[in-house]
Amino acid sequence: MLLKNDMQSFDFLFNKISEYYEICKNRKIVIFEERHPSNDVESDYFVRFLLDRKNVVEYRVSFDRGFLVAIVSLAIGPHYFSPGDFWDYENSQRFSLEPSTEAIGFNLKLLDEFLISN
Repeated sequence: MLLKNDMQSFDFLFNKISEYYEICKNRKIVIFEERHPSNDVESDYFVRFLLDRKNVVEYRVSFDRGFLVAIVSLAIGPHYFSPGDFWDYENSQRFSLEPSTEAIGFNLKLLDEFLISN
């Protein structure tokens, strides 16, 4: 399902992240911040969470040049970095920018692959 800029899509994002890590019984997440979509035409929204008590992750849905995109980012210090910044170019190209529920699970799986390999 493609996400939009509405509350129902935010709920899908929030629930998909929760469900993904619920399936992985040995993984623990704590969602500590979220921004809901506003009435603005091109507002963004996100979910930020602590993964395994050591990695801070953000999953953001926002507009880029008029198109809705979604990206997972890893916090390093006070800033969030996209896969191209924290992984090599080849592997970062595997991530999807598609704002869909399927891409959320796919991207979280790739993030796990990165975290396990490093």
